[in-house]
Amino acid sequence: MNIIVLEDYYFSIIVVAGTLILLALLSFVFRKTRIFSEQKTFEQFILLLVSFIGLVVLVLSLPISDNTKQTLLSFFGILIGATIALSSTTFVANGMSGIMLSRIKPFKAGDFIRVEDTFGRVSDIGILHTQVQSIDRDLITIPNLKLISNPLVTISSSGTVISTTVSLGYNVSREKVEKSLIKAAEKVELENIFVHLVELGDFSVTYKVGGLLKDVSSLITKRSDLKKMMFDSLHEDHIEIVSPTFMNQRIYPEDAVFIPVDHDKVTVKPPATYEYVTEVTTEDVIFGKAIEAEITKKISKMIEDMEQKQNDFVDLVNRIADENLRATEKKALDSLLGQKEDLKQDLVSVTSALEDEENTSTDGVRLKSLQYLDSRAGDINIGLKELLDRVSNEIEQ
Repeated sequence: MNIIVLEDYYFSIIVVAGTLILLALLSFVFRKTRIFSEQKTFEQFILLLVSFIGLVVLVLSLPISDNTKQTLLSFFGILIGATIALSSTTFVANGMSGIMLSRIKPFKAGDFIRVEDTFGRVSDIGILHTQVQSIDRDLITIPNLKLISNPLVTISSSGTVISTTVSLGYNVSREKVEKSLIKAAEKVELENIFVHLVELGDFSVTYKVGGLLKDVSSLITKRSDLKKMMFDSLHEDHIEIVSPTFMNQRIYPEDAVFIPVDHDKVTVKPPATYEYVTEVTTEDVIFGKAIEAEITKKISKMIEDMEQKQNDFVDLVNRIADENLRATEKKALDSLLGQKEDLKQDLVSVTSALEDEENTSTDGVRLKSLQYLDSRAGDINIGLKELLDRVSNEIEQ
């Protein structure tokens, strides 16, 4: 009797084992091939879907009556419905928000975002949460529900406006101030520079200077550089950065000025020529993880583009009548494809190191390695494009 009962459960055991093996296999494939390299949302959703299907098949395979099976399935349906009904305050709410974010795509890995008091660069996007690296280099985990429920600011990769303010006395000529502030913004290499008069205060005038920064990857440094250049430029033009309030509270001779005594000995230089510039930028140190995620995604997209160019080449090269010329072009393609495969293997090695979050001692090395791979990917992609153009011209001739 025991043997008969055990045999009745054979199919159910096979379903459980098959589901577990399939989940392990999918996890292995996602980890090695990185099909969804842009984000892990779809990976997690597929694994969840497979688990749910496996559970339904398991119930149907159990050696129980049809009424019992129907009762169990109805119970699961009620449970899922109740969970969705409570999703506004539960685990499922973040999952639904993650799916919504994956569809509308308000930002991507490497973008600067601000939500309430949190500001930083996106380093990881999951189905339940989004990870942001702050300006203190800390990793902040934000529930996706918060990103959906609150105003979200994404700094455009095409550029953003940076600005700063300064209060000066009424005794300083407005034209002179504007020229000095514009000069400071030019040294930071901003575009579309503007100077606004923000406020006529009781004791001082508030000016705002800013401009368009095209390279947002240096956002933090450029904001600081703008203040530095403004400070130096105003002093260079002999404009005091003190308000009448400050002057009225002190007893000093009327001809006393408050500019550093050694300022005339210092030549004001653009930030790019400062002697203290290090091998890595401030942004590289602060947003290391986010920059790594951005470059990894960029390389993966270039590899996809290479594979598309490879398919286009195969379609074109077979139309070349000269066999020797066709063989030569195929040989050139094989060389580039070999470089592409080496690139993919190196990318897997580097990304595997990136997943080891405990080891931060080689952050700079990993970032430099990714930047090197990015450069290689660009060269290979250009080579494939030139090969395609050359084959197209040969066909036309």
